[in-house]
Amino acid sequence: MSENLDNWITRISENELPIFKYTVHAINDVVSKEATSTSDLSRIILRDANLTARVLRVANSATYNVTGSTISTVSRAIVYLGFNLVRDISMSLAIIDALLSGKAREHALKLMAMSFHAAVQARDFAERRDDDAAEEIFIAALLRYVGEITFWCVAGEEGEQIIELMEQRGFSEEMAQQEVLGFTLDQLTVGLTCDWHISDLLHSAINKPNMDNPRIKDIVYALKLSENSSKSWNSKETLSVAHKIAEHINVDKNKSLELVQDNAKKAAEVAQLFGASSIIKYLPIDEDEVEDNIDEHSFDANCPIPDPLLQLNILRDLSSLLVEKPDFNLILEIILEGIYRGVGLDRTVFAMLTSDKKAIKAKYALGKDSDGFTSRFFFSLQTDNIFSKVVRNAQPVWVENTQANNSDNKVSDDIRLILASKAFYIAPLVIAGRVIGLIYADRQPSGRELDNESFESFKHFVQQASQALEYISPRKR
Repeated sequence: MSENLDNWITRISENELPIFKYTVHAINDVVSKEATSTSDLSRIILRDANLTARVLRVANSATYNVTGSTISTVSRAIVYLGFNLVRDISMSLAIIDALLSGKAREHALKLMAMSFHAAVQARDFAERRDDDAAEEIFIAALLRYVGEITFWCVAGEEGEQIIELMEQRGFSEEMAQQEVLGFTLDQLTVGLTCDWHISDLLHSAINKPNMDNPRIKDIVYALKLSENSSKSWNSKETLSVAHKIAEHINVDKNKSLELVQDNAKKAAEVAQLFGASSIIKYLPIDEDEVEDNIDEHSFDANCPIPDPLLQLNILRDLSSLLVEKPDFNLILEIILEGIYRGVGLDRTVFAMLTSDKKAIKAKYALGKDSDGFTSRFFFSLQTDNIFSKVVRNAQPVWVENTQANNSDNKVSDDIRLILASKAFYIAPLVIAGRVIGLIYADRQPSGRELDNESFESFKHFVQQASQALEYISPRKR
């Protein structure tokens, strides 16, 4: 790898797309752990409101949710679709968000349209071959031009030099890129996706496109088709690729063109699904045939608004999940997501009693600075404080003013400094008559007032958590 290529990878990852870089690295850190859970991945997704909305939108689409049952939480989406699929979708969505929010040139948008088109075609070919990992092929094709798209989103003088060599001196794209940059944009795609630990299959499709491998052929044929059809569906090149595809997936050659044209229309629906509606006009379809049927999600990670319908759907999710006897962690993840997104509380924490029952320690949190808050959330139960009071009485409490001079308050200076919140809710988790932990929630980041309705909803979620945990406990088996 050339020094200049290394520099460009660093420039794009660290400077041009820093938010995306964080998301990818955070997800990869989760994947590399020996012991990982849905909570680690869902927490990363939930930090980004756009990513949360799109992951749930994809999870509920006809493409991924064949049963048609509503998936209301990120945790449930991971269980239903699988950890790896949600991870790959999240990474792809993060790329698209980062690129479309930048200064994407028309050429970059055209490339993105070709990517979506190729991805849908490739997935269809894989499914027709009964490939058991068709989504991996979809992701590889979707990211095929990520280096080139990213370059044209951020290119300055170097981009102008490449264009000049091509238009005024007759250089091919690859020659011009090599002359100006010292590497090709295909190499940049491989370098970036290696750095982000995404899609080894894509690297094979780029470096060994002639390999006699059906999965590589899915991608290569789909890419050739998307490139040629963007110019004309009736050209010799497009018809030739369509006939090769027919042979590859064993369909009638006379029907192959109709089949791939239908897939092109589906690509528009997928682009909408992934939040990339701006590229639809560059697809080889009639835009008038595309219906805008995507509802935007109103979730705001910085200031979640109470949503009674979402609360109901999340509790319904939990009820349906209980039939499958989920593990302890998954139940708590869904409950906390319900309190966070459904009840509309900015921070929520599940804390367990330590093994010696002398302290309470956070295990999992959602909301702003969740990692930092989790590490700080550790309180003794050996003194008479709000936490020992809740554990002792096994009753929920709403502390309305932590700074009030009130003997019933029981919020010491050290607790107040760690929580940094004027008001909060706290409730015990009770199994078989024993308190095993607490759930805490507040609106400290947004500064919004707590209210009676939210407190009632909060208590209901904690009660449902206790009942669900009681149901799956060994005593019930």
